[in-house]
Amino acid sequence: MDKLGLGCPFAFLGGKEGRPQGIRAKPDILQLNYDCYLEIFSYLTALEDQLNLGRAHILFHQVLANILSTRYSKINVKMLKSIQDWDFMLQLCGSSVVRCEVPHGRWDESVTHPFLGLLNQHCSNLQQLVLIFMHSDTDTPPASRDSRSGHANIMQLLMELPGLRNLTLIDARAPQLEQLQHFGELQALDVDGIDVNLSEENFVQMFHNKENLCRLLLNFGRALKRTYQLPQVSDHCAQLEHLTLENFDLNLPDIGDFRSLKSLRMISRWIGEVNSDFYRSLAKRYADHLEQLQFLSIRVGAAQVHHILALKRIKALECDNWPSEAVDKLSLLTELECLAIECINPIKGVNCQLLSVLTSCSKMAHLKLGKRWQMTSSEAIRFLSDVRDVRLGSKTKLLLTLSFIKLKEHQQVLNDLFTNDTHLRLGFRDVCHYCRPDTHSRCDTIFD
Repeated sequence: MDKLGLGCPFAFLGGKEGRPQGIRAKPDILQLNYDCYLEIFSYLTALEDQLNLGRAHILFHQVLANILSTRYSKINVKMLKSIQDWDFMLQLCGSSVVRCEVPHGRWDESVTHPFLGLLNQHCSNLQQLVLIFMHSDTDTPPASRDSRSGHANIMQLLMELPGLRNLTLIDARAPQLEQLQHFGELQALDVDGIDVNLSEENFVQMFHNKENLCRLLLNFGRALKRTYQLPQVSDHCAQLEHLTLENFDLNLPDIGDFRSLKSLRMISRWIGEVNSDFYRSLAKRYADHLEQLQFLSIRVGAAQVHHILALKRIKALECDNWPSEAVDKLSLLTELECLAIECINPIKGVNCQLLSVLTSCSKMAHLKLGKRWQMTSSEAIRFLSDVRDVRLGSKTKLLLTLSFIKLKEHQQVLNDLFTNDTHLRLGFRDVCHYCRPDTHSRCDTIFD
């Protein structure tokens, strides 16, 4: 380090006195410009090495703070092995952290618990925390092990995070879920996996004190019977605007009355039909205010379609198992701005039905046809030409996503024909703000 001029903070001043005139001082590392320092840090691929260089001198300390603040708005506890490194890093960039992922098991509480303390101390702008319970033998409630050992319960530590408004729990057990009733400031809650040992009473109590909750995602896992308690949950979530239900009981007759609900997303574990009573209650309760509806791995029966058509305010509809013979009936949903559709056994003439929908739904800005849609090259060209003709008088440019066209050569032919069209934009993987994948709780950095 002495050779770099880092042995002492003022080492770069040394050697000036008594230097023979005419002899230039050797440039040292502390006299480089800022871009050079950025280049130096770029060669340090390990985060620990960058932190060590940042500790070496105040100048590197300042450069590193700028680098970390722009790079690490999302962090994961597994990124660093020592609490000392986390303390130093969060001192530099903690105010920029908005999302944190914490894989947690009993074996790593010596790291997890102090790490959450550092989040509380340094991450004043933290908004979302994703807590992944990595093993069935995880933290237990304060009445047992924690009270004897003096360690704080993991959920109590989360409650101390001042800005936490967005919480995801993955594979939490009943003792942790029971404590959700104390999180009164949450605006978004994702519970990925309901413990089968959670009682009926405690399931409902999870949603007590949730006056501010706007977004709720529930994956019921093996606890399918808790699906039937959704009407009780609705009594405690007056401000809820978005609800996602995953792996729920298909015999669900009613989700209850969420008075502010605008968006409903339902994902089945396997393809199946939902109880017709569900659609009937949906039309009765939400015809005047539901705007977005998404069914994934849910087969809509022809006899159920008219209930969905009663939702006159729908702006976005996505269904990957819609009855082919009922495509044209979607033209009754005149407020549609986005339609992402996949048909059950597409029939001949379904493309003409789509043209009818586009003619009636003048606000349509995005039409997405799924991967199982069937068209030959000549049929696709003819269909696109017809779509262009239908849209000639429209004020909005239509994004048409053809997910079923996978060959690059075929895509290029269509792009060449319609690239400069003023009323039609062609895509093959494109999504809009309505149908983009829900990445709310995706843990994209967990095992990096």
